[in-house]
Amino acid sequence: MRRVNLSHISEEECQGIQINGLRHCRNINCKWQGLSACLGKNIIRTGYNSKGYRICEKGMLS
Repeated sequence: MRRVNLSHISEEECQGIQINGLRHCRNINCKWQGLSACLGKNIIRTGYNSKGYRICEKGMLS
């Protein structure tokens, strides 16, 4: 089982992407992906959350 340090999670951004990785959007068929309402668009674009932690395909790298 993976462990995620919750202090590394940005509350203003999509928590699903931060925990489950960039594949999260595809796995749940997210209706917000590609829209301005998407809270993960910056993570998708940069690969980092607003706290500076790297988000890869499988989740946050520790």
